[in-house]
Amino acid sequence: MKKQFYPNHSAFTMIELIFVIVIIGILASVAIPKFMGIKDNAKKTAEIATMSAVSTAIDGAHGEWSINEGNFVWGNNQNSATHPLNSVGYPDDLSANGHTFGALLKSSTDSDKFKLQANKSSSDYNISIFTGPASNPQNGVKYDKSAKNSDIPGRPDKNDYWIYASYINPNKTCKEDYSNKILHSGDILLIDINGTTPTNYNNISITCN
Repeated sequence: MKKQFYPNHSAFTMIELIFVIVIIGILASVAIPKFMGIKDNAKKTAEIATMSAVSTAIDGAHGEWSINEGNFVWGNNQNSATHPLNSVGYPDDLSANGHTFGALLKSSTDSDKFKLQANKSSSDYNISIFTGPASNPQNGVKYDKSAKNSDIPGRPDKNDYWIYASYINPNKTCKEDYSNKILHSGDILLIDINGTTPTNYNNISITCN
């Protein structure tokens, strides 16, 4: 059998290969930022949704405290005898079973990404500081350089944090010093930090008058 030759068939030239590689590079440079934007938005949405669920659960615990005189069950099957609420009816400790919000929520992928960064207390207040998947200082959402002060209000990024006020003296007005927001017992607030300076959680301060 004679071999057949195809004189009109040829491989890609080096120029054609370079051209294809350049096109792929251009497409990647457009697609990757959009993909990262989708991922960051998912982190922000998950964080806000989880903290909303935590806030609702805290309100539910306070409601149980308001209507019960003896022991009762609150949050995620917490018994008030072994995991009591404080003098104004809110839990000081939201953790249980090795999870940051285990006293309130069943374990989930999103809630397990939250971390307690610090506790601060005085005779006038008791607060806890949390970060989540978007506000995580190491691998959270990067600052939006196109936004004013590199920050979008109400959308957490990697130097923002959440304050939970389990106790605020009802006879005083207490404010978080950076945001100047007034705190009340049971509040959970997102504190938006302008700029790109990492947050020192030990420097967060509360003023009561």
